[in-house]
Amino acid sequence: MFTARNVIVAAIAGILGCIANSIAITVMAGAELMPLILSAGREFWSVVFALALIPIFARMSGAAAWITGFVVLNALASLSAKLIWGAGAPWSFVLTVNGAYAIVAVAVYAVGREKAVR
Repeated sequence: MFTARNVIVAAIAGILGCIANSIAITVMAGAELMPLILSAGREFWSVVFALALIPIFARMSGAAAWITGFVVLNALASLSAKLIWGAGAPWSFVLTVNGAYAIVAVAVYAVGREKAVR
């Protein structure tokens, strides 16, 4: 399940998801893009959260894996942003920008995993 290839694909998914999240924050709030993208802490936790996709996709398939992956990543990112890192933005904003992270991360992982299986 946790093969080197799956971990690398999940890491790439987390990084690209973090970039999508950064773009969403920039578009919605006018924050500077590059400091968000280059934040080591944001990238680290985006990768850590994306590792949850490995067991999700190993145990589920199709829409169930996609939906579960989206819900889990959005919940992990949003709950940690609000409850651990003290994000002052409204829940609707936090869930929206972390939804961008989750959609991109799940899509990248699903496509990367499929390429690895073939």
